[in-house]
Amino acid sequence: MSGSPLSKRHLALLLSALVFPGSGHFLLGRKARGCLFLVPALIALVIILRQIMARLDQVMAQIDSGALPLDVQLIAAKVDALSANDGPGMTLAVSVLAACWVASLIDTLLIKP
Repeated sequence: MSGSPLSKRHLALLLSALVFPGSGHFLLGRKARGCLFLVPALIALVIILRQIMARLDQVMAQIDSGALPLDVQLIAAKVDALSANDGPGMTLAVSVLAACWVASLIDTLLIKP
């Protein structure tokens, strides 16, 4: 039975690493601590996805209007050009998401079984 807390911690690490930041904390019964990572990461993910969807809408509108031909290289170049204009909000959101992910893993390792 002494291997049980260790395997539970490994599962928590896998959840936090592969599913979403803070999800492993819920397995360990640390819901409040898990929310400290999950909530900001979720907000950052929503911001990132909204930015991506706005970029997609712009490209699709140009394709629909005929201003952008159906050429993979031209579409990729257009997406790259739009990505260059993301600004500090997108950089901050990506940084928050990455920081929450890494901090969640470190915190899961430090939790006493």
